[in-house]
Amino acid sequence: MLFLVLLQPAIVLYDRAVMEAAASQGCRLLETRGSQSDVEVRAYIERRLEAVPAIDAFHAGEWTVEFAGTQADETVSVSIGHSLKPLPLLGAAMGFAGMLDGRGLYRQEASCVAETKDAWLSNSERGCDPEAWIRRWDEKV
Repeated sequence: MLFLVLLQPAIVLYDRAVMEAAASQGCRLLETRGSQSDVEVRAYIERRLEAVPAIDAFHAGEWTVEFAGTQADETVSVSIGHSLKPLPLLGAAMGFAGMLDGRGLYRQEASCVAETKDAWLSNSERGCDPEAWIRRWDEKV
């Protein structure tokens, strides 16, 4: 009994850790996105989500993956959502607490927002112009 009570939070935390890592890696991809299509970006993110076992207690249904931005934008973002079926004992308690949707599933979401250019770079004298940084280096040599 105690094992089941401790297992459910571990499952939720594992799922969340994988989702946050996938969202962060997705942002890194979007920051440097070149010719990748939206389908390729989604496949990249979903590939990382395969670390979550396809068992209802870990993941039930489809992944919701939304992303926006490219290297030309100031920020990029990735949001990931999914549902899982709680273990029997805690599922009843979560249902009474109103934490489950109409299908008896717990909804979990994670997101990441990243700046494409660091503030120190944007605010510097030379800004984001690579040629200006090359000229600065040439001046020092």
